Amino acid sequence: MTEWDLNVLYYGKITAPAQFLLAGLDEGFITNPYLGFLVQHKDRCILVDCGINDRFIKDGKAWGGFPAEAGRSYVERALEKCGVAPDQIEMVIYTHLHNDHAGNCDLFPKAKHVFQRDEWFNLLDPVPVQRARGDYDLEVAPILAKFDTIKINGDVEVLPGIKLYKALGHSLGSQLVTVNTVKGTMVIIGDLCMTYCHMFPERDYLIDMDGVRRPVKTNTALYGPAIPSAILYDYFDWYDSVYKAKALAQGKQEYVLPGHETELITDFRKA
Repeated sequence: MTEWDLNVLYYGKITAPAQFLLAGLDEGFITNPYLGFLVQHKDRCILVDCGINDRFIKDGKAWGGFPAEAGRSYVERALEKCGVAPDQIEMVIYTHLHNDHAGNCDLFPKAKHVFQRDEWFNLLDPVPVQRARGDYDLEVAPILAKFDTIKINGDVEVLPGIKLYKALGHSLGSQLVTVNTVKGTMVIIGDLCMTYCHMFPERDYLIDMDGVRRPVKTNTALYGPAIPSAILYDYFDWYDSVYKAKALAQGKQEYVLPGHETELITDFRKA
């Protein structure tokens, strides 16, 4: 089986009240990154998620009216640091099509764009609460419509060593991406769980973007296998997806890559 190299890409950051991110955090604010993932083997370059577009950052604020720094230039710089130009990306895989994961798809007109079919339907016709929150960047739809797209319905090995698993709950068509690497099978979970503390509620700390260890007090008996985030569309599907992700990762944190985990930046990870 093909063994891929995997790099975490930093696409910017957003700062929000700590309690907004996770019940049990201490007082104050916390900054979380927007992340993407570059998957490479020899001259092949695959991108997982492409960050938030500048049009969704107004007066220095993004989702929820919280301060943010991100956009197209961050994606370009992240790739440049890895020695990759946008036109070298042959495939963009989307964990889901929310505005902070699909906003810069126009950077990759030569690539195949891969997402779940149900996520495409939701992008085309968001329900009112999704529109009110601005979950989806509606300008992405006509861009993707012109590109070479693959609309998956379910689970598939899209390339040797790279598999997609439908994992609903956070959105109508979220998916997990597993990547075979020399260190084992890494599981990119998007926003199924935004951080390790959401995915592993037994953790009693998180590492912020300054490398500071901050205490977290959660009730594992109350929440069970994971702590829900503020945006879920179906709790039944979400719990099923959490169990699926944990099974794929063998229950081990080192195999899990959440979409907004600060520890992946403070301890830059290459698998």
